[in-house]
Parts: sequence; C-alpha cells; structure tokens
Amino acid sequence: MFKKNLISIFILGFLFMIMSSVNAQEKPVEKRANKMMTQDEDIRKCMERIASDGNMRGMMMQKMMDHTKSDSSGMMQMCKMMMDNPEMHKMMMKMMHSEGMMDHNMRMKDDSTKAMDKSEHESHHQKK
Repeated sequence: MFKKNLISIFILGFLFMIMSSVNAQEKPVEKRANKMMTQDEDIRKCMERIASDGNMRGMMMQKMMDHTKSDSSGMMQMCKMMMDNPEMHKMMMKMMHSEGMMDHNMRMKDDSTKAMDKSEHESHHQKK
C-alpha cells in the first residue's frame, strides 16, 4: 500500500512540475505580441519627443524630404497631408505672401509674357 501511495505521489508531483513549467513559459505568439506592443510604445514616445522639440522637428522634416526626393507620389502625399490641415494651409499661405513668393512667381510669369510679346512684336516688324 505504501508503494502505491508513493508511486501516486511521485506521479502527481511529476505532473504538477510539468504543468507549472509549461504554464510559466510564454508562448511564441504572446512573446511577439508583447514585443510589438513595446515597440509601438517606444515609437510613440520617440514621435512625441520629436514633435515637442523644434530642432528635432526640423531634422525629421529634412529626413522626410530626403527620403521622398525621388518619389513624387510620396512627396505629394506629404504635401497633401500638410495642406489638408486648415491651420497649416492658412499658415503656409500667409508665409508665402509675407516672403514675397507669390509676388516673385507673378513677376516671373509677367517677364515670360513680356518676352513672348516682344518676340511677337519683332517678328511683326520683320515681315513688313
């Protein structure tokens, strides 16, 4: 009887050890999910730091411009995102007007129109 009890206790103890070690180990899917959540949190923290620091914002903007330099669709997407924000759109338009960019563009257009008018005028005199 003592041997049966001893064998039963040994088997139960062995099963208990196996079950506890299996439950203690994380499954690979759970490990990946935890790692991804940690990475997402780290990325969010980095983005918050970049957004709050003017120097880092400038560096990030330069990086984005460099990476989209040869990708016109990426550049358009980035510009569209900025222009879709009403405050950003208003600020950019205000900056363009204050820096004379619009005036410069209008002068360039006027100069090209004048050059075309002169050439048409000169060709008119040559025909006579």
